[in-house]
Amino acid sequence: MGTNWLLVSIAGMPKIFSDFIPDNGLAILAACLKKNGHYVKILDYNTADTLQKIFDGRGLSDIRRIAEKVFIEKRKPSIPDIFKLKVISSRIEKQKQVVFDRITDDICEKVKQNSIDAVGIKLWAGDGFNYSLLLARKLKERFPDIKVFGGGPQVDIFQEEIFKITDDFDALCFGDGEETIVLLAESVSGKISLKEIPNIIFKNNGSIIKNNKKFVEDMENLPFPEYSQDIYEGIESKIRMFVLDESRGCNNHCAFCIHPVKSGKVRKKTPERIMKEIEYSIENSRVNLFRYAGSSTPADILEGTAKKIIEKNLKIAYTCFGHFEALAETDFQLVRSSGCMSIFFGLESGSPEILSRAMHKRNCLSIAESVIRNCKKAGIFTVCSVIYPAPFENRKTRKETMDFLLKTRPDSVLVQFPGLYPQTVWGRNPAKFNFTLETDNYARDVMTYQIKQFFPPRYWKSLPYRINGMSFKEYARETEEFQKELAISGITTFVSDEAYLLSKAAGFKHPEEFVNKNRYFLFAGLAEEIKKEIETINNNIIEV
Repeated sequence: MGTNWLLVSIAGMPKIFSDFIPDNGLAILAACLKKNGHYVKILDYNTADTLQKIFDGRGLSDIRRIAEKVFIEKRKPSIPDIFKLKVISSRIEKQKQVVFDRITDDICEKVKQNSIDAVGIKLWAGDGFNYSLLLARKLKERFPDIKVFGGGPQVDIFQEEIFKITDDFDALCFGDGEETIVLLAESVSGKISLKEIPNIIFKNNGSIIKNNKKFVEDMENLPFPEYSQDIYEGIESKIRMFVLDESRGCNNHCAFCIHPVKSGKVRKKTPERIMKEIEYSIENSRVNLFRYAGSSTPADILEGTAKKIIEKNLKIAYTCFGHFEALAETDFQLVRSSGCMSIFFGLESGSPEILSRAMHKRNCLSIAESVIRNCKKAGIFTVCSVIYPAPFENRKTRKETMDFLLKTRPDSVLVQFPGLYPQTVWGRNPAKFNFTLETDNYARDVMTYQIKQFFPPRYWKSLPYRINGMSFKEYARETEEFQKELAISGITTFVSDEAYLLSKAAGFKHPEEFVNKNRYFLFAGLAEEIKKEIETINNNIIEV
C-alpha cells in the first residue's frame, strides 16, 4: 500500500509575474511518487488569490497612487510617499502573517482529513522561508508522527546550516530529488532507513548526518511532470506555461554560481524525448508556451529539438538559457523559426580581468559579441545578466563592461550586485575575492534575510558583507547607477526572457509596457487585474 503525500510551495507574497508559472519541480516529484504507487497532492500558494488575501482591499488607495506614479508615470516617489510606504508596509506585513497562518491551518486540516503520511515543503528564500519553517513546526506540533521533509533552493544553498535554526524536518533534500523522494516514501513505510537514501541531510542523536550525493543519470525515462487538476490543486489559476527539464548540470565552474555544486556534469534528454513531453503538454493541458530549465541548454539539444518542432509544424513559443561558447555556431534562424522567442545569457562582465580574476568565467568577449549580434539578427530577444560591482571592480573595468554593452546592445540587461552564498567558490573563500564578512553567523543571517518588497535596495536591511570595502548601501547604489546609465542609453534593465515571452502572449507590442503594468499590479495588490492578465495569456495562441 502506498503512502499519502502533500507537496507544498509557499514562496511568500508574489513578487514578479512569473511567480504564477506552475512549479515543474513539484510536478515531477509528484509524478515520481504516483508512478511508484503513492498518493500525492500539490499545494502551490504562489497565486493571485494569495496576493488578494494579503491586500484584502482595505484602505490601500495610497499604495495604488504611489505604484502608478513609479511604474506607469515613471516618476520618483517623494519623501512623503516613502513615509506612507513605511506605514503601508507595516500593515501589509501584519496581514501577510495572518494570511500565512490561515494557510498553515488549512494545510493542517488537509493533513487531518486525508490521513497524510508525509509533507514535502519547497524552501524558498525571503519571507517564504520563514513561513515554511513555521508550517513545519505547526505540523510537528499537531501531528507528531507525520514525516516532514524540506527541499528546494534554500537547501541546495545552505544545506546542513538549516538544521542550526530548526529541528522540525525529518530530512532535508538537496540535488536531484526524483529518486530520493521515492526512497523517502519507502522510509515512511518503514522499509528502509534514512541512512540508505542519497541526497539527504538528517539528524541522528543530535548529530547532523549528510549522505552522499547522487545524480539522476537517466533523464530519458523520468515521467512527465504531473499537472492534472486532481493532483495539482489550483493549476487552472496558474499561467499556462510549462518549464521543460531538457538538461541539467553545467561544465563551467563560475565562482559565484551554485549550479556546478548542485547539478554536476551535463546530462540531457534527447530531442525525441523532449518532443514527446511538448506534445503531451499540448494535448493534455492546452499549453503552447514553454521555458527550458537547463542553466545552459546544449546546442545539439536546442537545434535538434528545433528541427523536430518545425518538422511537426507545432505552433509553440519558448525561451531558454544559453552559454556564449556553447552556442557560438548555433543556427539562430532555425531556432527562431521553431518558436524560440528569447535567450538569456550570463555575461556578468565586459572586462576580461573581472571575468578571469573574479568570476572564473570562460567568456571570450569576441565570441559573446558575435553571439549577441547573431541572436538579435535572427529576431530573438537577447537578454544578458551582469554582476556589478564585481569583486576587484574599478573605473577601468566598469568602463569596459559599459562599453561592451553599448557596443553590442542586448535587448535587455539584468543587473544585480554580487550575492555571496555558501557552497560557491566565493562563499568558501570570501576574503580571496574581496568580500569582508560583517557577522559571525553569516549563513544564518543571509538564510533568513528579508527583502523590503516595497522599497529599492538602498532601503533594505544591510546585507552582512562588504565588497571591495564598500558597505551594502554603497554597492547597492553603484548597481542602481549602472542600471540608470544603461536606461539613459536606451537599454532596458528589467525584461527577463520569460517576461518577454509572456508579454507577447498577452498581446503587448512593447515588453517594457507589459512588465511595468504587472509590476504596478503586484506592487498595488491588484489581484483581479493579475487574474485578467493570466486569463488573457491562457486564452491566446501566440504568433511565432
